[in-house]
Amino acid sequence: MEDLEQYFEGEESWATFSKMFEDDWTNSDIQQHLLKLCKNQIDLAKVINYHLGKQSVTWMSLKARALDHLTPLECLENETLIKRLKVCLMRFPG
Repeated sequence: MEDLEQYFEGEESWATFSKMFEDDWTNSDIQQHLLKLCKNQIDLAKVINYHLGKQSVTWMSLKARALDHLTPLECLENETLIKRLKVCLMRFPG
């Protein structure tokens, strides 16, 4: 599979994208748990929450083909894989 991180357009592009999901963040218990799983990277947590809702916490531990069969949690282990995760999230249907 193609490494998605090669398509990362930079942090400014990601910041603009992730701001679109701020209104859906309510600090619920599920969202707070997700935020901890995302290592307090609220921008990631907000995007994941928007797309996956109540399934967000479960999704973090599932291997994803789009992530080269890594879990989103595994992608949080280094900067290259975080970029892969961000590109994957940016490709989710709106």
